Amino acid sequence: MVRFKNRYLLFEITWEDGKILETLTDRIVNSNIKESIETNFGDYGAGIIAGSLSVKYFSPYTSVGILRVARDHFHMVWAAITFITSIQKRPCVVRVVHVAGTIKSVQNVAIKRGKEVLFQLNKKGLLKEIRTQQLSQQVETDVMALDL
Repeated sequence: MVRFKNRYLLFEITWEDGKILETLTDRIVNSNIKESIETNFGDYGAGIIAGSLSVKYFSPYTSVGILRVARDHFHMVWAAITFITSIQKRPCVVRVVHVAGTIKSVQNVAIKRGKEVLFQLNKKGLLKEIRTQQLSQQVETDVMALDL
């Protein structure tokens, strides 16, 4: 029996206007990534990625997410993520922050990155101190709850 080997990509969405889009969900992000793959790699890319791509975690407050993809095709997904220029008609930049072979290593980086983003939002005055602490705890709880 052959083991299905994965790569986990930690990605971050940076909005052009700097505001938070609270209505953004992992399903919307997943569909945008698949759309980008189909646009940039055609039916070939869409067919290869069809069953092996899934967004495991996404936080609309931090705009940080974890994506699982087959190890053989993660470069294609990485490229497609980089080509995304807008989500829900809002201009943005999506970049991959970390790539790993295990969910545990990505969880640690995701927690650290999520807390950094929340404290930056607090410094800019977009979040209050109490809300920042609540969201920081929620990020840690949600990311550590991922058990694959």
